[in-house]
Amino acid sequence: MVRSHRLEVFEQMRRLVAALAVVTVMLAACGGASSGSATPDPTLAFCPALDTYAKSLATLDAVAETNSVEDYQKALAAAKTALAALRAVAGPFAGAQIDTLQTAQQQLEAAAAQLPAGSSPADTEAALQDPLQNVIAQAVLTYNAICNTHPTPSAAR
Repeated sequence: MVRSHRLEVFEQMRRLVAALAVVTVMLAACGGASSGSATPDPTLAFCPALDTYAKSLATLDAVAETNSVEDYQKALAAAKTALAALRAVAGPFAGAQIDTLQTAQQQLEAAAAQLPAGSSPADTEAALQDPLQNVIAQAVLTYNAICNTHPTPSAAR
């Protein structure tokens, strides 16, 4: 009788272990599915793109009055391209900040477009300085608002 009771207990334990194994496999499958469908952090693409845009603005700001007007135009075109790339990855989470950046960039481009033909590099630098500083300030504000908690590799340097 004791032996049959032990066999019965053993059989119940075997079924319990099998049931637990099935539950464990099901939980693992559910956990794997939910982690695979998690939305990635949108700042993973946005912050490096903002960093690239800010570097293009720094390049534009570094153009000296001894450079040619063409150098200003090339640097401005590079900043415009970097902003377009930034907008492409911004998504809805950075809406207001991107709109403000876009407006500041457009004001900079308008100031450049209003330069008279044959402007000297010194005149070009003087005309673009205030709108450029506004764009740089907006880029910094955007970085502080969105990326400070998600540092990019260049921010760690």
